Amino acid sequence: MPRFLQGWLADVIRFSQQRPEVYKTRQRPIYSLKRNIMVKKSEGKNPIIAEFKRKSPSGLNVNSDIIEYVKFMEANDVAGISVLTEEKFFGGSYTDLERVAENVSVPVLMKDFVVTEKQINTAYSLGADAVLLIVRILTERELISLYKYAKSYKLDVIVEVTNEEEVEIALRNNFDIIGVNSRDLSSLDLSLEKAERLLKLIPSDRIKIAESGIRTRDDIHRLKNAGADAFLIGTTLMQDPNKIKELI
Repeated sequence: MPRFLQGWLADVIRFSQQRPEVYKTRQRPIYSLKRNIMVKKSEGKNPIIAEFKRKSPSGLNVNSDIIEYVKFMEANDVAGISVLTEEKFFGGSYTDLERVAENVSVPVLMKDFVVTEKQINTAYSLGADAVLLIVRILTERELISLYKYAKSYKLDVIVEVTNEEEVEIALRNNFDIIGVNSRDLSSLDLSLEKAERLLKLIPSDRIKIAESGIRTRDDIHRLKNAGADAFLIGTTLMQDPNKIKELI
């Protein structure tokens, strides 16, 4: 771990480091999330990555049918599906990832606190097309190593940033997809203003994904004006899946 982490974040990293690898023969082709985002943009749509999660440290707690949810999102032309696979704090599982990959033909992101190559092996084996790497929880050396490892599987990699220092790390390593999280991972505070500021620091030749706190079409408009290419939306859609119709 790169710096002093405490509270739930330190716990989730320890848990992730100890998680066993799951190996199966991959059953589906790789669908490019990056390519699909650009396709949706060219069609004049808001490229949305719809996230499935049962709970979160920020207070979400729902009991939706995962397959019904992801099929509904696919039918409403999302750019991709994000599946929370972290168990302790988000109620996810690798089984969730596998089931989603078996039931949709859009790109699937394994959303987790990835700190080991074992987790990337599992993501690929179970059908994920993309993984998330969080700058906050990795040293720069670890980040680069895991990025290259995921790319060796031809997976897309979203590198998540939450402040200016992390943006600088992402830019100097030429990462092609950068996720800007409006939520502070330690305090859990949300700030779309911060996200707007960070998005404007990232050149237009990168794919920029706005994450967290997106509730309305106005929020999307704000973030798009700041440079966002796509929008990862979880809590809003978990609480009301039909919102996808107005957001897309």
